[in-house]
Amino acid sequence: MSLPRDSHTPPYRLVADEIRKQIRSGRIKPGERVPSSRDLEAEYEIANMTARSALRLLRDEGLIYSTPGRGNFVCDPLPPEPSTTAGTSKPEPADHMPTPEYEELSQRLDAVNARLDNLLEVFQQLAGITEKPKKK
Repeated sequence: MSLPRDSHTPPYRLVADEIRKQIRSGRIKPGERVPSSRDLEAEYEIANMTARSALRLLRDEGLIYSTPGRGNFVCDPLPPEPSTTAGTSKPEPADHMPTPEYEELSQRLDAVNARLDNLLEVFQQLAGITEKPKKK
C-alpha cells in the first residue's frame, strides 16, 4: 500500500492515522503487537525514519508502548478518544504538547537509531563475509 503523493499531510502522520484507525476500530486490539518500523517501511513504501516517527507519535498519544527487544504494543486500556468542543471540529489540545526541544531531540534520536541500524547491517554483513566455519 502506498501513501497518497498529493497530500499536504506529512507521511508519518498519514501512517499514524492509519494505525490509529486500526486500533480504534478494534482491528488491532489492546495488548496486541503493532507492526514494526521495518514492517511499516515495507507496507507503506516509506523510509524507516518516517515509520519510526509514526510510531513515536502514537506513543506520545498514549496509544502504544514499546518494550525493548520485543516491539510495540497497543495500550490496555486504551486512552479515551480526544473529544471535540461544541461547535468546533478540532480536537481539544493534548494535556502535554511536545516542546520544540523535545521534538528536536526526538528527531535526533531517530537519526541516531537509523545510523545504528545501518551499522548493525554492516557488521552483520562483515560477520557473514569474514566468518569461516570452525573445524572440529
